[in-house]
Amino acid sequence: MRWAQAQQAKVLHRMETVFRDDLFQDIGREDPGLTFSLAAEEAAAILRLPTNTAKMLMSDAGQLCSTHTATLAGLEAGTLSYGHVQTVLDQSQNVPEAELAGFEQDQLAVAAAGQTPSQFRVKARRMREKTYPETISVRHKTAFEQRRVCLAPDEDGMSWLSALLPAARAQLIYTQLTTAARGEQAAGDPRRVDELRADILADLLDGGERDGREGADTVADAAAESVDRGASSTQGGAVNAGSESATGGREARARAEILVLITAETLFGADEQPAELHGYGPISPETARRLARQAAHWTAVERHPGTDEILRIGRRRKVPAGLQRWLRARDGTCRFPGCRTNAVISELDHTKPWSHGGTTDHDNLEHLCRRHHMFKTRGFWKARQHSPGIIEWTSPGGRTYRTDPHLSLAPSLTSRQANRGNSPAPRQPENQVDPIGLTASGIADPPEYEGDPPPF
Repeated sequence: MRWAQAQQAKVLHRMETVFRDDLFQDIGREDPGLTFSLAAEEAAAILRLPTNTAKMLMSDAGQLCSTHTATLAGLEAGTLSYGHVQTVLDQSQNVPEAELAGFEQDQLAVAAAGQTPSQFRVKARRMREKTYPETISVRHKTAFEQRRVCLAPDEDGMSWLSALLPAARAQLIYTQLTTAARGEQAAGDPRRVDELRADILADLLDGGERDGREGADTVADAAAESVDRGASSTQGGAVNAGSESATGGREARARAEILVLITAETLFGADEQPAELHGYGPISPETARRLARQAAHWTAVERHPGTDEILRIGRRRKVPAGLQRWLRARDGTCRFPGCRTNAVISELDHTKPWSHGGTTDHDNLEHLCRRHHMFKTRGFWKARQHSPGIIEWTSPGGRTYRTDPHLSLAPSLTSRQANRGNSPAPRQPENQVDPIGLTASGIADPPEYEGDPPPF
């Protein structure tokens, strides 16, 4: 297995070299970072890995095949695990070039003494700090520039909200949360310290007041500031809540928007099917109904009850308000292969450019994050939308990849779109349910689309 990891590193480094020196030779001289990103995107698509994981592997491969050949040899021989390799590479950052080979050998000698990856990580870090203490300020500045907040979905209606912060500041925040939690317990609050820390943090960030309720209720009510909702099989809605909370004791909250897909039956309590929180996944019907209580706007969506395919959608006069709202629900994320950037923070792109005659309609639009939008606009990656919502990508290396939408579109809508103008609408198959009863012409010929500029 370790030998295979070494071969993968060699292939990834060769791939980066081909992209830089052969496919994009001119760009590589001007912007080597761009050619590295293009090579990593291709590797991510081939290996079916997240882009950042592929970038990390390709960056590691570049170092192993250039400045850390001894570490690569140890991995290939099986004397090192990939965990050991990553520690060697991490601790070698900013080491003077003339001393790098000697420092690498010192680390490998420690790793060879039967150390597990976690044990070796501690020893290698101590060795680094003792040998090159003057580099700590440089490394801290580099690490400080990587500070960020991350959201990672978890199971059972929960998500992890984490932040990479300077160590002293993070410790201070945690200590303050713990002190506040202990104070609540001393005042008689029955919640555990872990629960209280989480609830206090959420209350401080969303502007609410702690009132002793369960953390799940507090978070759900906070999210209900604004909801954008669709319904399956009958009408549902998109929601924009007002800036003031329903409870008079709380201060006004900033307006925000989230998307929730919920059936009308679940909304009104006729069944207990899970709803869908955009960017997360299934949530409990109780949470969805709680979010609905502060809803201010609805967008109607019709879906086939047997297949969950979208048949037709409610429209607003302006394209950004109606079509974009539906496209966010359809796409879910950036439509580039493997990208998980939420559609809410992505950009709408015309698959066939507007300047080349592309229409502003659902079958010629998709969400792309800023980086992948740039890749497509500059022609590095090419996209075609043969069927509504189904994107076929062609990479710089000539490979093709297909991405499917988060929600599928029923074929009947495509056939209706083909019958524009005064042509009679095709007969609907007996197994195709039409609970709302919108006419085909009302769906196929939306006059508000054709007179508006692109939505970006």
